[in-house]
Amino acid sequence: MKVCKCLAIGAVIAIAAGPAVFATESNRTFRTEAAVGAVFQTPNPLATNTELLAVDAFAGHDLVSLAVGTNVVNVLTNQLLALEIDCGSDQASLVVFDTSTRSNVVTIATSTKITALTGQDNPKAAGPNHERFVIEMGVNTNGFILGGSLTIAGRAYLDPVTGCPRAVLVDTDRGFDKVFADALVKDTDLKGEKDKFITGDAHLIGEISLIFVDGSTNTVLLPFGQLTIRRQLLP
Repeated sequence: MKVCKCLAIGAVIAIAAGPAVFATESNRTFRTEAAVGAVFQTPNPLATNTELLAVDAFAGHDLVSLAVGTNVVNVLTNQLLALEIDCGSDQASLVVFDTSTRSNVVTIATSTKITALTGQDNPKAAGPNHERFVIEMGVNTNGFILGGSLTIAGRAYLDPVTGCPRAVLVDTDRGFDKVFADALVKDTDLKGEKDKFITGDAHLIGEISLIFVDGSTNTVLLPFGQLTIRRQLLP
């Protein structure tokens, strides 16, 4: 009964308020930290006709290195993982941002479908101030990555005036983080950096095809990963 009443009230509010109209702006790119679990097959030294499962973990800088075709041992501090998303949350991309050129240089994955639901805490505000989203992505071929797919689900803060994702200093939208397995990711990309800004949190699942050190192509499952979306890098 509680769910039905909530849905009924929500429908009345939506009809009364009407759709919000936002100004059109360009895509925005946000610094993104990642911690992603990976599973892949390895040869069995005791039986050549079977495979063993191995587990590894990718940080944001590992995904960047794989996308640009560089050894993951060397952390590229001038190239960072980032999420590019447009105002209205209609399109999004997981990209590599180059701090020296101030531009996105590689598109790791591109959205094929985004479903987003907005929330407005202040009825006097111009529009919604946050959203929850599910992004389905196709992984591109770059560097050591040969395609795949990702699904990213999470939350983001919005500018009530423009409807664009925005970074804030105080994270007040954490009420459902434990329920949806969202959490802050420790920054292992840039030593000593203390980025207090946050745009949102998300988690992902998926699979990618990778070229290993020996030159073989392997399917790598990404059963679970977490993303923390930080400060804005590009307008």
